[in-house]
Amino acid sequence: MPVEPTIQLLREKLPPALFLHCSSVAKTAVELASDLGADKSQAQLAGLLHDCARHLSPGELFFLAEANDIEVDWFHRRYPVLLHAPIGAFIARSWGFNDETVLDAIRCHTLGLPGMSLLGRILYAADKIEPGRNYPGVEQLRVKICNDFHSGLLDVVAHSISYIMSGKQAVHPSTVSFWNWLLDITL
Repeated sequence: MPVEPTIQLLREKLPPALFLHCSSVAKTAVELASDLGADKSQAQLAGLLHDCARHLSPGELFFLAEANDIEVDWFHRRYPVLLHAPIGAFIARSWGFNDETVLDAIRCHTLGLPGMSLLGRILYAADKIEPGRNYPGVEQLRVKICNDFHSGLLDVVAHSISYIMSGKQAVHPSTVSFWNWLLDITL
């Protein structure tokens, strides 16, 4: 589907603030993809679609997961909002988007995953540093990502883990594995 119909579809389906966030993530992802030699069209599409299920209630997320054989582990039961990523990939496919690289990026954008594609890592970072994000340290993360993507991504993941731990919440094993994998590919 070309980008304009995708934008119109999301404008109709998403709450306005979420649509603006997705648009901003798409713009940030395209800028990163351009700098890194990645496919800008895929980056734009992944950014636009990544939170297409973010506005759904826990009940809706659980229903869609069960109805479509999407794994719901103990962690998702405790933090159902995390299901918006795999459910989002499912919804994007149901809308006719079939690019597996884009769908995988959407599926993994909240937790990270060892072996993520470059597009997946771009989307993960773009979601955390898009211009609408306003938290302590975000400007430094933006600069770092632009100057050295891999090192900046490590800082983004470290910030995310630190934030989760400061709230005395559990860190998903996928996120820990993602962190360890990023460290490993640095060596």
